[in-house]
Amino acid sequence: MHMPRIAIMTAGLLAVLLVGAPATAADNGLTVLATPPASSGKMRLQVEVTDPALQQELRASGASPNRFHVVVDHAGAQVGAVTRLADTGEGRYTVLAFDQSGSFSAYWPRAFGLARAYADALGARPRNHTVAVMTFGKSKTTHCEATSASALGTCLDTTEQLGTQQPVTRLKFYIQEAMREAARKQPLSQGGSREVIVFTDAGEESNALSLQKLIGDARDLGVRLHLVVFSAGTTGKGAARRLDEMSRLATGTGGRYLQVEDVVSPEQELAGLVGALEHLYWLDVAFCGVKPRQTSDRLFVEALSGGNRVAWSDPVTFRQSAEGSATAACPKAVATGPSPTQPGHTTGTSQPGTSGSTTAPGTPPGASGSSSQPGSGTASGASSSTGSPSGSTQPGATTGAPGTPSGGGVGAPGAPGQPGAPGAPGATSGLPWWLLALGLGLLLVLVLIVLLSRRRSTPEPVPAPVQEVKPVVPPAPEPPPAQPEPAPVAPAVWKDPFATLPETRLVVTRGPPGLEPFYRVHKSSFTIGARSGDMDLTVNLPQLSGHHATVQLFKAGNVFVKDENSTNGTFVDGRRLNPGERVAVKPGQTIRLSQHLELTLAQPGLQPTAAPVPGGAPLVEAPPVASATAPEPTAQAPRAKARTIYAPAKGEDE
Repeated sequence: MHMPRIAIMTAGLLAVLLVGAPATAADNGLTVLATPPASSGKMRLQVEVTDPALQQELRASGASPNRFHVVVDHAGAQVGAVTRLADTGEGRYTVLAFDQSGSFSAYWPRAFGLARAYADALGARPRNHTVAVMTFGKSKTTHCEATSASALGTCLDTTEQLGTQQPVTRLKFYIQEAMREAARKQPLSQGGSREVIVFTDAGEESNALSLQKLIGDARDLGVRLHLVVFSAGTTGKGAARRLDEMSRLATGTGGRYLQVEDVVSPEQELAGLVGALEHLYWLDVAFCGVKPRQTSDRLFVEALSGGNRVAWSDPVTFRQSAEGSATAACPKAVATGPSPTQPGHTTGTSQPGTSGSTTAPGTPPGASGSSSQPGSGTASGASSSTGSPSGSTQPGATTGAPGTPSGGGVGAPGAPGQPGAPGAPGATSGLPWWLLALGLGLLLVLVLIVLLSRRRSTPEPVPAPVQEVKPVVPPAPEPPPAQPEPAPVAPAVWKDPFATLPETRLVVTRGPPGLEPFYRVHKSSFTIGARSGDMDLTVNLPQLSGHHATVQLFKAGNVFVKDENSTNGTFVDGRRLNPGERVAVKPGQTIRLSQHLELTLAQPGLQPTAAPVPGGAPLVEAPPVASATAPEPTAQAPRAKARTIYAPAKGEDE
């Protein structure tokens, strides 16, 4: 194994260990759904509690401000009120969006079966819930809005009968349109929930929209996306990339990604989306310590139980506004500063009101003040509530620092002397010590390998032996050789420009008006498609792909046709070729591109004039025939020129 290959493998292993390890704890019981732009230092934040134990505890004891803590990178935050969405009269709006392109036809009935499972679950929970049914492809149509399970079932039956009738899919564009429609029907200012459930095979035919822009728009509008993807027939080079995009789009907006073939019971998963609405909470957040001209920031949310952190979310970016009370200085009890990359590590020492402050073991939640103990962090446990005067505190409102568990670690809450317990001498950071040591060791090995490979690749130069230089006597010049008489220039001979390839024709047996009766295959690789400018045969048909197929011609007369991953297919004598498949074609066989262009292969012979074209005009005019009494052409006489319909073959085809 070469040294560069060893270096590459070592670097890859190092990247996996250092980057992949902290990402294993991504789902920690909380998901941030809506982060609308902050206004005058305030924001109404929506979160979903996904941890089952925390769900049960919040239902039993109720949600209060001291149960949640918002950590901000470049400011301070205080939670003033917590409201469970199910306890309000706020509306819920859901869009069921179905991919109506032709590629989705095989999954169309199955998709509506899953949608009916959602409707059945909705019927068991009558809650001010409106569901719209939309189809999309090249265009979109919203067919109905239903407020009951029975009305939704009727609408689904009517829409299913339409079938798949659209030629292409503008997937990301109409996902964005569905998001905006849900936000118009249920504005974020009126609370409630907004969801879009998309049924698709991820067959995107446009890259105009950025994935990150879609995710950012969804956060701003408070809309989350659920993607139900049918991947059994998804093929091609971009299939894996498109599936990954759908997964990132769903999880990036706080939604679910459901790949139907990989799930045991998709119906149960769809029904679970209705029940998930019972675990949404609104957090009224007030910011402080925002720097002037600050326009963006990042936050994550922690959930507390008994003063210990039991769940937290991934960091989320939001739009900040440096105005009003947001620019006021934070009370000492409110921590400010950047959050760590991995939430959940504690800092050995810190001061009240700074990033990294922790609650000392044994300090009750809401206790104000700070205490310093040997080997433990300094605690600050009181927080101000939203709407109270600056600096006032409420008992029971516990705040910590960004990324710091308020009152305890996850593994062993409040257990002093163990890693992860606040105040323990051996408090750990985000990465385990063994992982850091292993990464450092691999890095050293990589450096040594690179140095050794450089030394081996640049050997020391060997001095050349010194040789005695002898004088060289130049030989006497020889007389120049006699120049031969110039040979007479032979007269130019006419050459058929198509003689290198056998005459091969594509006779048009079906096609749009305006086509020629047939087309000559004049080169070894003859391209056909709808894209003008760089196709050998351009046919203006919307059913043809830009580069639909390629006809290959060899000097021996063998002909092959290859499908270029066309949308509507390439057929030889009625059999559809697989995407990218290449098959041999014999004279008399038909080549059909989509359902609207049919060509028959003909090879009348190797002579350009062996078979007349329709209309009687030959493809190539033969040179004029000299009479028997005509004198021989001289070297200066011009040769006869041929008139051609198509340019002769170039390069390897000459």
